[in-house]
Amino acid sequence: MKTLITALLLLVLPLGAFAQRHYAILSLVGDEMMIVQREMSTGSHNDTNNRWSVQMPDASLDRMMAFAVEDAVKRAEPNAKTTLLVSRRQAVYDAVARELKSGDTSKAFQAVRPVISTAKGATHLILVTKYRKNAMLRVEDGYVGSGFLEGIGFYMDYGMQRGPVANMIETESGMISPYAYFRVSLIDLASGKVLSEETAVGSKPKWNRVGTIGHAWTALTPQEKDERLSEVIKEETARVVPTVIANR
Repeated sequence: MKTLITALLLLVLPLGAFAQRHYAILSLVGDEMMIVQREMSTGSHNDTNNRWSVQMPDASLDRMMAFAVEDAVKRAEPNAKTTLLVSRRQAVYDAVARELKSGDTSKAFQAVRPVISTAKGATHLILVTKYRKNAMLRVEDGYVGSGFLEGIGFYMDYGMQRGPVANMIETESGMISPYAYFRVSLIDLASGKVLSEETAVGSKPKWNRVGTIGHAWTALTPQEKDERLSEVIKEETARVVPTVIANR
């Protein structure tokens, strides 16, 4: 009788109902943090912003991203297994960046094969990589920003106008915003095929006090910077990851 019931269930339930995915999760966005300062420029469409690359001494950013992705996976697919991976080899970051410039994520997958070989039993790879796009920092009535942003970092504007121009002293203030610009790709490990991809351009601006132009960096304490950056990453992964892994 048990055999008969099992056979009937197989006929009624979709084949994917018994399939349990095992996701290897690899983030390659945390080798550096970018500090971008808006530079005023007249009559030019070029990106004239000042940029500083802060090399990360550990894998804290990639771990933050990987944990956020895992949390999003567990919420969307509670029965899924996960294995979190970390690579601190700069050669891996550089190789993936080169391959992604061609627009072919499958080539980037080949560059990370040695890393994911340690995820025994994994059926799929969730690969998080840097994404480059125009600066779009969210504000109440739209977006602000100039130039391009990529990866993880902070964008600063030391004197951004808010409100009417009638009283410049009262309407200008500095702004700082953590940002997370990344791509999430789902790759089938058996075939190497990219099943789906989504991009994220998250930010969480903080305005400095009115009349304090030039002090945007101090608008947030070190702890607040960490907290806001973590919030951006969690919000964006919660938004895009369920869509990415919905592909069957």
